[in-house]
Amino acid sequence: MKFLSDTEMKRPAEVVTAVLEILQLVKKRDLFLADSHILELEQECNEADRDAVVLPEDSSLSVKDGSRRKAKDVELLYEELQKELWAVVRESLRSPTAGPNLGLVVQVLQQEEQADKDWASSEVAAPGGSRPRQLKQRWKEAVEEAADGSLPQKAEFTTGELAGYLDRLKARVVEDLGAAKRNVVSIYPEEYQSFQVYVQSYHQAVARRLQAITNNQLEITDIYSLLDWLHNIYNRDVLGTVCITSPFSRAHLSPLLPSETVDRLELDCLNSVRAKVTTELSQLLDEEEKRWMETLHIEEYQITLAKTVIQRLQVDLERSASINRSLGSRVAQCSLNGLADFLYSFQRKVEMFHEGMQSGMFGDNEDGYVSKTIALVNCCPPFRGFVQRCAQCDPSVSEDSLHRANKALDHIIHQGVRVLSERLYLRIRPFFERLVKRKWLSNVEPYEQIEALIKEHFKKYHRMDSPPYQLLVAEVHRRVVMEYLRSVMRGRIICTSVKMRKRMAGRLRDEGKQIKVLFKDLESPSSWLDSALSHISEIIQLEDVPSIQMEVGVLVREFPDVRKKHVSAILNIRGMTRQAERQEILNIVKDIESSDGGGGLARLSRDCALFSEVPVTSEVHCLNVGLSRIALTASSCFTSLRPRRRKTRAPLQENPDDVL
Repeated sequence: MKFLSDTEMKRPAEVVTAVLEILQLVKKRDLFLADSHILELEQECNEADRDAVVLPEDSSLSVKDGSRRKAKDVELLYEELQKELWAVVRESLRSPTAGPNLGLVVQVLQQEEQADKDWASSEVAAPGGSRPRQLKQRWKEAVEEAADGSLPQKAEFTTGELAGYLDRLKARVVEDLGAAKRNVVSIYPEEYQSFQVYVQSYHQAVARRLQAITNNQLEITDIYSLLDWLHNIYNRDVLGTVCITSPFSRAHLSPLLPSETVDRLELDCLNSVRAKVTTELSQLLDEEEKRWMETLHIEEYQITLAKTVIQRLQVDLERSASINRSLGSRVAQCSLNGLADFLYSFQRKVEMFHEGMQSGMFGDNEDGYVSKTIALVNCCPPFRGFVQRCAQCDPSVSEDSLHRANKALDHIIHQGVRVLSERLYLRIRPFFERLVKRKWLSNVEPYEQIEALIKEHFKKYHRMDSPPYQLLVAEVHRRVVMEYLRSVMRGRIICTSVKMRKRMAGRLRDEGKQIKVLFKDLESPSSWLDSALSHISEIIQLEDVPSIQMEVGVLVREFPDVRKKHVSAILNIRGMTRQAERQEILNIVKDIESSDGGGGLARLSRDCALFSEVPVTSEVHCLNVGLSRIALTASSCFTSLRPRRRKTRAPLQENPDDVL
């Protein structure tokens, strides 16, 4: 810098020499000595000003003019001195050998602080002058400028890549504060709290960058990155890391962003989730529905709908939860509300799909329909798990949406189970018509056909995921046992001998065991159904009344919906005609019903009811076989004595399978 003009060069040589010598000291960074000479020069200016007050006017003007030139020299020298002071401050951060120069800076600061104090206590102290110079405050500002210049600039941030920018910011702050601890902090006096000054300077530099970034609209990925940085990473990985080696006071650090800005960013997250669960998922469901129709000719047992929906929502759920519990809970609730609406729409589209298939709208694609039904049901377990996870974040406010979501999923599952079980039943129903007839005693084909068809269908049904699969196999299990019982209760066989009772009981027992094995292999959870046929076979086979009473009691205890009409039908089958014995046995049912208070059946759910859906179509008591034969013989005799008519009506033919 040019200090002296041609006119000023005419000043006394000693003054010019002094200024140049001080400037040379500054350039050589002999900063403390340079500052001492500047203070001397400043003192001379102050003395000249005091002398000018008492001198004659002509002399006073000359002295004042010289004093002003000196004061100008002092200010210019201070400018040069401060440039070197703050340059040393910047350079010393990363220079392990900068201690001596930084020590001179500290001496200058202390010397100038004392000069400010002396000036403040002097008689000539007046506002508006060059004092107080407050070089210690200027030092803090120099540290702030150094921090601001060291960190990555806002211009380096690219939209969608804020996480990378924040990582660079974090690394530089930690690196620089570590260097400050190693290289400079020990040089400053303790009262300077130099490390606190460095931490606050870098903290403010970071805050300015974040505020500049949030002045513009951010992408949702950048918002999550920024919120995570604000709530977690900065405190844990920046301040926490630095604090391990050099404790400082966090109380003096202001928030990086105003609370209003943070609230706005969190609201942007919620709005993004709302848009996703309304617009995006609705479009996805429409596309999926169209694909159902286009791929009916393909047997597929899994579709990607649930996986795609969950993946899209899970991003927000996981990122918000990792930020803080409050935001995670709000995002989860928002996701659950939207998901409940989405699942209801899914339910309606599934209903329309089934209606269209059953009406023949989409043609005859039996295999494709079965596989697609299973695929739709298979969406439900992952959806339910995700719904439960969302609800766990804040159960108190999630009850309604959780109920709506589960209701829609239950409807889809039950409809799929009903469709599949009904299609299987339509195939096996004709064979149930052939059970418990005369030919059935010696013909195993009807049951074998039933079992073969069930196994054939379950080759596909096994592709259904759990737990809906358990509902399906339990329903088929219940339906098979119930239809078998219906065949029994129709009373199409009346046993006329002990041998026949043993044969019939043996068949019931054998096929009951086969049903048990079949559904055990199919992993049915309804093993409670298996004992029904076993108990009935025992009732038919047992000889003495007390044993029969005991078996009836066990049957009614295990199946509370058994009624007298069912037991009466079983007694008919075993050929029990003695009313006294029948009544003793039937009283067991009456006694158990009375002890139960009559409310047992009302409390049974459909899953635990069996006999209540089994009608009794024949309760006619068996006639004594001997009396029946006498009546038939007498009838035959009377018929032979009647005159024969010319025209005879064709006799009605009985189905030989219906009665024995």
